[in-house]
Amino acid sequence: MRRAAILAVLALLVLGAAGTAWALNNPNPPSCTDLGDRLTKLKLIEQLSHAPHVLILGSSRARVAAPATVQKLTGRSAFNAGVRGGTASDEYVFTRVLAQQFPKAKTAYLIFTDVGIAGDGVNPEMADEPLARPFLGSDASSNTTTCVPNSYYLPDGGLAYPPGLSAAQRAQRVAKGVAQTLKSIPEESKDARPIDPAHTQYFQRTLAFMNAQGATPVIVLNPIYPTVLAAREKYGFPERKAAGVYLTWLRKHGYRFVLLDCENIKIWGGKASDFWNVDHVDRANMDRMLRYIAGHSHGALTR
Repeated sequence: MRRAAILAVLALLVLGAAGTAWALNNPNPPSCTDLGDRLTKLKLIEQLSHAPHVLILGSSRARVAAPATVQKLTGRSAFNAGVRGGTASDEYVFTRVLAQQFPKAKTAYLIFTDVGIAGDGVNPEMADEPLARPFLGSDASSNTTTCVPNSYYLPDGGLAYPPGLSAAQRAQRVAKGVAQTLKSIPEESKDARPIDPAHTQYFQRTLAFMNAQGATPVIVLNPIYPTVLAAREKYGFPERKAAGVYLTWLRKHGYRFVLLDCENIKIWGGKASDFWNVDHVDRANMDRMLRYIAGHSHGALTR
């Protein structure tokens, strides 16, 4: 219970970026460690009357991608299945649940990920979900979830965007986060960060399923705040090197995907002033990045 309460407090702190009043409206108990994100997105998928053409996947960094913007840029409808702390197992479950509901759909996939890419951990809230159990095997749980649907999302999975902090408040928070992150980079960069393919089974299953459907998913490496990226590159950025090795391994083993490295915001016209905090871009930056993604996905999002 103590762990769950701590995780819930941390999640609320993250939600402070979206306004304190909005965060406090969540009806979930402290024992629901993701504030109901996974349950809510699964329920929203169940309620869809038509299959979305594009399924957006990823962690909290993907949540700000507005399906309406994707539709405007590609002419195709979209659903955002990004969740807090999203992992490859979440991506696999959402992909399979949507395909199960709409077996004849020709879905395209947009995956936002950090350089860690593909660990095999399973969030306990997803493990508790009955809809997820058929796809999690021995990782599934027989527990009954304490989560209930939250009100953070629109029917298309996009954020029901609330009023945010002022520009000055955001700048102050970003500056604090950048300072803390910069301090840790020299020490963290001393360690090699190899990605063991044997520990990426869910990510491989996800890609294999998408490829078997005839889809070539678009994998996007999430943006990094400019001074943080510069510091990581100064110290060798071992995580990105490891990601490159792993992605090369995936291609050699027959997995198909389009890779777009959006870490450097200059590539897609991003602005340092349009970060929500040190780790997350805001809606304006995400819309700019989606424009770049739509123009460089080689037709993968409009198949």
